[in-house]
Amino acid sequence: MIRFLNVKRTFKPFAFTFCSYLICFNAVAQALTEQQNVEHQFTPMQVRVPVGDKYDWLQLNSNELLKGKIKHLYGNKLEFKSDQLGTLIVDWEDVIVLQSRGAVSIGFSDLSTRSGRLLIQDGHGYLDGVVFNLNDIITIIAGEPHEANYWSSTMSLGANLRSGNNDQIDYSAKARMIRRTTESRFRTDYLGNYSKSGDEKTTNNHRVNSFFDWFLSNQFFLRPVFVEYYTDPFMNISSRITLGSGVGYSIIDTAKTEWSISGGPAYTMTNFKEVELGEDDNESSGTLFVDTTFSTELTDSIDFNADYRMQLGNQNSGGYTHHAVTGIVVELTDMFDLDLSLVWDRSSNPRAETDGQVPERDDFQLIIGFGVDI
Repeated sequence: MIRFLNVKRTFKPFAFTFCSYLICFNAVAQALTEQQNVEHQFTPMQVRVPVGDKYDWLQLNSNELLKGKIKHLYGNKLEFKSDQLGTLIVDWEDVIVLQSRGAVSIGFSDLSTRSGRLLIQDGHGYLDGVVFNLNDIITIIAGEPHEANYWSSTMSLGANLRSGNNDQIDYSAKARMIRRTTESRFRTDYLGNYSKSGDEKTTNNHRVNSFFDWFLSNQFFLRPVFVEYYTDPFMNISSRITLGSGVGYSIIDTAKTEWSISGGPAYTMTNFKEVELGEDDNESSGTLFVDTTFSTELTDSIDFNADYRMQLGNQNSGGYTHHAVTGIVVELTDMFDLDLSLVWDRSSNPRAETDGQVPERDDFQLIIGFGVDI
């Protein structure tokens, strides 16, 4: 019994010493492992893309490296088509390396355009080996300057067809076509709604507006010409044509948000569908127009857009009128979108019809459409 107790007393110091060595060994091993991990970490600037390759290369500040094809850069958004991931839209601020396999066209802040092989690396830009300031880039277009590279368009269509006890057709359509270069911008918009129940039309309005902008700097632009055509028999407007010119300013132009405003004098010619006895069925007057466009990226797949256009003319031509469109666009795929828009048209002084009935001042529309980017 005494001998057993002596063994027990001898074992305790041994066990304590063994555990202490084991804890120390584990701590040292863990420290060595962490040091090796740190030594194997690398920064984005340590990643180098192949030189003279058949692909365009893109590296992000997250260390991700992609090969594929540069499509274009516009509005601080780079469109890059990856071989494996498809077309990607990347914030320009997230790009740390961009290398083109061939020539690209670059538009600069001084409104000049140059072409050559592009390399962006280590915070510098090179075009055919000649260095330039990255902050001077406005646009990048793949390849040499070609007319097709300047154009883009979107279309959205919603429809409801019904037959049987009640034959009915409803459709709404939106379309936008843009030509954008470093020096100029041309845009045409269309918005139309048509409804028919049986043989009776209940809605039939169409609006087309187009303008051309010439940029004096990144913020200021001239609008030499602006034209709009509008027809809505239910608002007693057979046709209304507005022709004007003005100036504009880009208030915000970032990777996620754009906001611009423009305005100037215009001339409006209106033909009314019906008028009261003794009144002219057409009216012309000088007007003042103000136009603002706002768009922002709510998430990676949802955008918010708002357009507002106001015209101020004499009372016989409608007085104060405005056209406002606001809504969201949900990206379903790289090509297809879901378009939800609310339209508000207002005329402060609509012209009375032959029977003396005056159309409502406000007209609201909710449009749900399926869009395609071209």
